[in-house]
Amino acid sequence: MRKYLLIALAVLFLVPVVSFAQVKEEEKAKEPPTKLEAFLAKKGTLIVKDFYELGELRGLGKMQLNALIIYEPGMENTKIRGIRVEITEAGSYGRSNTSFLDLEEVESLSKAIAYIADLAEKWKGINREAYTEVIYATKDDFKVGFYQKGSERRAFASSGYIGKASFIMKVEDFISMKGIIDKGLSVLKEK
Repeated sequence: MRKYLLIALAVLFLVPVVSFAQVKEEEKAKEPPTKLEAFLAKKGTLIVKDFYELGELRGLGKMQLNALIIYEPGMENTKIRGIRVEITEAGSYGRSNTSFLDLEEVESLSKAIAYIADLAEKWKGINREAYTEVIYATKDDFKVGFYQKGSERRAFASSGYIGKASFIMKVEDFISMKGIIDKGLSVLKEK
């Protein structure tokens, strides 16, 4: 009898602890990963959004980039800056997804793309035995990189996790992409 009582007490104690942990995990999952998204998620607040077109890359689908500066009227000194990346898949029913990068991530994305472009150039014409991927990922599930198997190379980008949209481009497009990102950095720092 005492054994059953101990088991019952253990179950009564553990069930609320486990369910509380699950609720905390769900709350974490709902938190926006970037400052831009957290600000845009505010309710009952007037928000000003300034979009600056930076450029577009086309391949199998397209990727559009905009510099984004957001703030509340009267609080212009607390502007939040970053880049909005929208990827649209090819085809008439092409899925589309958007990722936001805070200013700090934009700077590291620029460095990552420079590294990726240099590495892709070094590997050009080399027959690699292993299938190799080189990927940079942001907090908001924007990924960019390339793969190489043998001498075949392909560059890609994607936005989102569940229901992600993917974009395929030429490896040589990394140079254009870095130019667009660097233009975005200039716009964000001067505005």
